[in-house]
Amino acid sequence: MASDTAEMLKENFLEFFKDSESFNLSPTISSLLKEIEAEFSEYKGFWSPPPVESLRDLYQLDHAIAECRANKKTFSMFSRFDPVERANENVLKSIKKNLHDVRNSKNDINEYSTFPLFSSCRYPTGNDAPDLSVFDKEMEKIVTWLESNNGFKAIGVHGMCGTGKTTLAKMVLSDSRVKDKYKKSIWVCLYDLQSKEEMDIRIVKEMLALLDDDPDLLAEEPEDKWLVKNLHDKLLDQKKYLIVLDAVWHCNDWFNNLFCVDQDGGDTSKELFSQALPKETGGAVIVTSRQKEVTTKLVREENLIHLKPWDDEKLKNFVKKCLKNQDKITEENINCVAYHCHGIPYVAATISGWIAKQITKKSDSN
Repeated sequence: MASDTAEMLKENFLEFFKDSESFNLSPTISSLLKEIEAEFSEYKGFWSPPPVESLRDLYQLDHAIAECRANKKTFSMFSRFDPVERANENVLKSIKKNLHDVRNSKNDINEYSTFPLFSSCRYPTGNDAPDLSVFDKEMEKIVTWLESNNGFKAIGVHGMCGTGKTTLAKMVLSDSRVKDKYKKSIWVCLYDLQSKEEMDIRIVKEMLALLDDDPDLLAEEPEDKWLVKNLHDKLLDQKKYLIVLDAVWHCNDWFNNLFCVDQDGGDTSKELFSQALPKETGGAVIVTSRQKEVTTKLVREENLIHLKPWDDEKLKNFVKKCLKNQDKITEENINCVAYHCHGIPYVAATISGWIAKQITKKSDSN
């Protein structure tokens, strides 16, 4: 998914920056790298993970630091006359400006934005491609499950990074049949919570905030039992609710089997996340995760959908659709893009989008 890729590229840069002094870089490039690092560290809440608008620049940044690694032993006082060195300087200057512009222009909140208890909740993945009819089969399966649901339903979508888990979940929420049945939908991105210990009551607070609970109460430290009961009551009022728990990394004793209503078969002395979810009104939860083990524990194996990397033919057709308005793209170009995407549709969409922009820029300059 887009946020995963963006975060990976950002972290790759930050790791490089830690060791950049050992690369014997020119003062200008060192200064530019320091300014870019400061952008990420000083505005950590905004860049965790980076919004999808910055992906093109993060890919260029990744290429730029690859150039820095390649030139590790070649810098001297004459390097400033090297055209490769000068070109890299210009690229880094452009990246720095563009990252700054993205942050300053990001004033509107995404349709599925949430209360900022978790930084990544503000920027869940956007629509990654112009045509995603390839998910029709999975879409119909999920919608059929949801339409037939009169009790409680939990569905898990798992697969490796970039296979379209978040995009599929957003497509489900946008389906008219789902909108008709579930009047209230909640989107919570749990990307930031990357250890079992972090799967805690903050998730309940996040959902209460989305249901317009009193922010002053949430800022205090009410008892966990009160928070769980409050969420249960609010969801009960909604009757048919639909919750997306996006990018789940872990589960633990508290955040586990969503169907469970009791602890250890009857002991309710310990509050569970699942107790906040009314089971009798027809509510539903969709969980997306890279980890099959996590989704299995949360929703049971019979409720899983596995998104696999695509085969070559499927990916070529997808790239062709992404570039359908580009007259100068040949079949060889399409095959080359598909070959380098290793079955991952998000990579194909990103590269195709970048190619389309370069062609447009070139046409405009001519």
